Amino acid sequence: MSVFIFSKAQSYNPPFVSHTPVHSVTQRNLGQVILDDGLYELTVEYQSNSTNYEIYTLEVRIKNDNITHIYFGNGGYVHNGWNNSGYTWSGGGIKWNVDYYGNIISGKAVIQLNYENGRWQLFTIKF
Repeated sequence: MSVFIFSKAQSYNPPFVSHTPVHSVTQRNLGQVILDDGLYELTVEYQSNSTNYEIYTLEVRIKNDNITHIYFGNGGYVHNGWNNSGYTWSGGGIKWNVDYYGNIISGKAVIQLNYENGRWQLFTIKF
């Protein structure tokens, strides 16, 4: 004798979760330059191997969505390209964060200076 038991399976509906993916894209992916070339007064986060984390408001030169110069209030500055100050500049390209629909929601550029004596400085600029 065989016994078959049938039961009605309950269906499971997972809870609704709203999610808007955020994709980090560069200016090349956007197909256009976002910021006009020129000087901007921006908040710059600063770190080095000899100093704690600090925040400054500094003038920053931008060209084609790349940071090219950071000007300090005392007349000094650092820049990309060749220099005789003993540092190598890396980074500076602004990475734009866009929402699912392609709207820009924020941007960030990171510049690292490495000195011949082993010192380093890190500048983070957020938009």
